[in-house]
Amino acid sequence: MTNFQSRICFGFAPAMLFPKSFEDPYQHFAAIQTCCHNTPYESFETFLPEDESMRKLCIQSMQKNEIKLHYNAPGIFQIDGEFNPCSENPEYRKNALNLAKKHICYAAEAESPIIVFAACPDKGIKKRPELLKRFMEYFLELAELCRTYHMEITIEPIERHRFKKLILGPFKDCADFMLEAQKNGAANAHLMIDTAHLPLMEESLETAIKETQRAGLIHVHLGDAVLDPNSNFYGHTHPPIGVHGGTFDLKELTDQFVQLFECGYIPRTPGTQRAKISLEVRPYPGCDELTSIQLMYEKVKTACDLAAEKLEIY
Repeated sequence: MTNFQSRICFGFAPAMLFPKSFEDPYQHFAAIQTCCHNTPYESFETFLPEDESMRKLCIQSMQKNEIKLHYNAPGIFQIDGEFNPCSENPEYRKNALNLAKKHICYAAEAESPIIVFAACPDKGIKKRPELLKRFMEYFLELAELCRTYHMEITIEPIERHRFKKLILGPFKDCADFMLEAQKNGAANAHLMIDTAHLPLMEESLETAIKETQRAGLIHVHLGDAVLDPNSNFYGHTHPPIGVHGGTFDLKELTDQFVQLFECGYIPRTPGTQRAKISLEVRPYPGCDELTSIQLMYEKVKTACDLAAEKLEIY
């Protein structure tokens, strides 16, 4: 085990690497099966197929290859439709709650220690208090179900003022929401950071860490962002780290690891508790998926090692 592996349980998102997975359950199944053989990654960030036979085969493949699942709920809850947990339509809210609970049960089947949700669509400042009230009711019910499975639940902060336009949103608001959830009994609920969202949210990693630590930082996604409207990767697209026109490359990634060490999220000494960090990225243009994810493993490991050297950790 390397110094990197002794401190970090590192993973990636198969569905993001094979984007057709979001459109076709068979493509999603194939992506998980293909990625199971893509060592040295230790974990996957994904949801599981609703088809029982495909889901069980995915779980078997992950277990056989010693891959942990860090469950990410599908994006359907982020759309203003029949699975919007904050919809004006009570039937749609019921649909969202039932489907979210179903995915929590899938996560439990795979023995995932954590499940990641995002918030509902924002409808403007006037409707925000009512939507946040609905989302809190929904979230507390999900957190209670997760608790019965000894599972952590987290909210992924996503930009509110542009691109996806979800209600949770700014890191301060996310932390305030999570602290309120904890006061209402959700002791298993904490926050996470996705570095790819920071430029889209116009927030710094320093601010993100400061705010999330108020409610507990338990998970980190890594990625890049492109702010050039002429790029195919413009907006909320999860481009690969170091892509042309991107915001982050090795230097910036190293700085991110320095901050994650300094705040205590990544342990300075190896132990039983490792930091959960994963890539949520698409492949490099002109490069196949598996080569892309291997290249990014080396880039991330190098950045972590450089940060540790700078801080005289190892």
